[in-house]
Amino acid sequence: MKKIFLILTSCLFLSSCATIMRENNQSIPIKSNLDQVNIQIFDKNNTLIFSGKTPTTVNLKTSKSGYFNPQKYKVVASKAGYPSITTEIDWHVSGWYYIGNLVIGGLIGYLIIDPITGDMYYLDEEVNLNMP
Repeated sequence: MKKIFLILTSCLFLSSCATIMRENNQSIPIKSNLDQVNIQIFDKNNTLIFSGKTPTTVNLKTSKSGYFNPQKYKVVASKAGYPSITTEIDWHVSGWYYIGNLVIGGLIGYLIIDPITGDMYYLDEEVNLNMP
C-alpha cells in the first residue's frame, strides 16, 4: 500500500497541470463561405502537412518537439475564379499552464515538463475562410 501511495504521489509532483489537462494535438475545424475551397496547410518550417477541401477538420500538433517550441500554421485557400487567401493558425498559452502549475506542478511544471511536452500550448479553435 505504501508503494502505491508513493507512486501516485510521485506522479502528482512530477507532472504538471497543462500536461495533465491537455494533449500535444488539437482538432481544428476549417470552414469557408464557399463550398469545396482547396486548402493547403504548412507548418512553421513551411512544410506542407495537409491538402484537402473545405469543410474539414484537421488534427494538428500544438508544439514541435523541443523546449518552448510552439507550432504555428499557415493556411492557403484557393478556388477557381477567386483570389487566393492566406491565414494563420496561431498558438496561445493555456491557462492551465499558469494556474495549474501554481497549484500542482510548481517550478518543475513551469520550466521543464510543460515546455518540453508542448502541452502548455493550444491553437486557434477554428478557421473560417472568407473568400472574396
